[in-house]
Amino acid sequence: MEFRLSTKKVKKFPFFIILLTFALSSLSATIIFPILAPLFFGESQTIIQAHIPENIRSILFGVFLAAFPLAQFLFAPLIGEYSDRKGRKKAFIVTLVLEVVGYLLAGAGIEYRHMSLLFIGRFISGLGAANFSCCLATLTDISYDGKSRARYFSYGSAVAGIMFILGPFLGGKLSDPTLSSFFNLAFPMWMGALFAFLNLILILFAFKETRSSKKESSGDPIKSIHNLQKALHENSTRTLYTVFFFFLFSWNMLYQFLPALLVEEFQATSSLIGDLSALMGIVWFVGTLTVSIVAHFLGRPKWALISSLIFFSTTVVFIPYQLKLYPFLIVTALSVFFAGGIWPILMGTISKISDPNTQGKTLGITQSVQSLSMMLAPVFGGFFLQAHSSILFICATVSSTIALMFLLRLKSSLFKV
Repeated sequence: MEFRLSTKKVKKFPFFIILLTFALSSLSATIIFPILAPLFFGESQTIIQAHIPENIRSILFGVFLAAFPLAQFLFAPLIGEYSDRKGRKKAFIVTLVLEVVGYLLAGAGIEYRHMSLLFIGRFISGLGAANFSCCLATLTDISYDGKSRARYFSYGSAVAGIMFILGPFLGGKLSDPTLSSFFNLAFPMWMGALFAFLNLILILFAFKETRSSKKESSGDPIKSIHNLQKALHENSTRTLYTVFFFFLFSWNMLYQFLPALLVEEFQATSSLIGDLSALMGIVWFVGTLTVSIVAHFLGRPKWALISSLIFFSTTVVFIPYQLKLYPFLIVTALSVFFAGGIWPILMGTISKISDPNTQGKTLGITQSVQSLSMMLAPVFGGFFLQAHSSILFICATVSSTIALMFLLRLKSSLFKV
């Protein structure tokens, strides 16, 4: 099988390898999702001393969540440009080694109830998670045209949805001591390190380089800041990146604080959080496929995006007012469904308007914007949560509405493939 990059060909590239790399990387990140809220808000396995009040716990929880995207914000642009200069394979190797180290340190932090070690481990894991932009750049490398690129990004989003199902489910079960005496809140971290290590072995021995031409340039230690400046000052991308940022800010308000809300309002365990996160992953997967198919069939991706943002904004604001678990899950599932359809359309459009020879750099800019939203959402969310949970979701709705307002300013032709 051959894939084309401009006029050059990448021979015998096993397409499933990059999707599997995407899957293992996503799995190593999502497997720890169910254990974070119990570590800060639980009664028996918390890493916080019992006398610390709830409002301080909420703020610390937000700061802790921000460590992972902060590392991505600083490192993703550098690794994106490094992959353009030295190749995707070398970039994958660097980031996966960092992931292994980060998960081992975080596991030790949980095992010995050492918050500083846990924070450092999560920060290093965030450095390793910069390989997300490499995955997207590789999918762009093997794309023939705009349609295949959009299709591949939809595959990537679907794989992420599957990992949202499998990762949290495994994390919830592997942290449940009632299932096995070996399981505790640290065990998912050990498994995350194992998955990252297997991913590294896969890249070393099975991945074929897709970047056929490489450029030489010096690295920029504050590339993330320069990336944001570039995104804000180029008229062709400023509005699109603004839509991307405000949508992701809203989504991260929802996604990162749902476990805390489940623990505080419904006394959810890590195992239950894993089960419910898996259910939301199924909904994300179905939403991604449904919205993508509808957008492709109708040939109007912008209107599919507008409709999804309207429904997402409308449902998010009602989440904290559901006093029983099942209504809570129904409203949340509707929000997740439409969020799953928004992401691949935005990512495909950003990639489409960029230079094919600088996809790593472009997607590094994209990950800078994404990481900034992931970093700011938990910091603000931690303060909102300690005041009242409804404020957090009202803010999420306002943010997604702002994204919608900027989206309406964009020309429909920008989204056509």
